[in-house]
Amino acid sequence: MDKIGLNVASFVWQLVAFGLLVFLLWKFLYQPILAMLEERRRRIEQGMKDAQMAAEKAAAAQAEFERQVAESKKEGQVILAQANEMSAKLREDILAVAREESRQMIEKAKAEIQAERKQAMADLERQVADLAITVSQTVIPASLDEAAQRRLIGDFLSKTGGLK
Repeated sequence: MDKIGLNVASFVWQLVAFGLLVFLLWKFLYQPILAMLEERRRRIEQGMKDAQMAAEKAAAAQAEFERQVAESKKEGQVILAQANEMSAKLREDILAVAREESRQMIEKAKAEIQAERKQAMADLERQVADLAITVSQTVIPASLDEAAQRRLIGDFLSKTGGLK
């Protein structure tokens, strides 16, 4: 090997030094770089998983929000329908009370009119009787006393049905 210009001892030492350099680089440089790259890949992968989970949670939260909005709308419509129904019922109740009150007022007015009519008829009968007595006393002064005259007028009015 000396003929080709290689020294075997030097070559072995160079091989040992190169092997030691490769071993040291592999042990102290290559493995930490690989570990760092693996850690970076793991963090990126975890970040992607976290982002995916966050997106799923956001989608679930959006769906829940939309469900709650729809439910709130339905509840609002139910409440509005109930309020409309209650107002219609209240309106009908008020109208029924007003009709009943007006019917009672009309009946009361009719009863008052009937009572006043009876009172007016009684007053008229009394006035007619008094007038008849006065007339009969002036026309027939001594023949009948006042009680007999009243009895005669009462009989007449009862037979004719009173004043109409």
